[in-house]
Amino acid sequence: MIKPLRDKIIVKPEPRIKSSLYIQTAEADTIGVITHCGDDALAEGLNVGDKICFGTLAKNYDDEYLKFESLDIGGERHLKMSWQDVCFVMENEDAPQEIN
Repeated sequence: MIKPLRDKIIVKPEPRIKSSLYIQTAEADTIGVITHCGDDALAEGLNVGDKICFGTLAKNYDDEYLKFESLDIGGERHLKMSWQDVCFVMENEDAPQEIN
């Protein structure tokens, strides 16, 4: 069993769908589902099962922002990151949208 500490979360990235119309040379995962959540991340409103959008892997490791690494959990690729790397939580697309 994995229990992330403090602000860490474990995310299972969704595979990218390659487009036949546009080919990009460097594709990065940016959407995934939280599978494990530390206490500080829970306090910030994240939960296991949330579908999230997150930043891409930092190219410059001197920058503290967007540092995450790949993990193998049960033969599947996961990412370890801080809750601060989450851009937003994706709401259920079937839920009614609030209009202001």
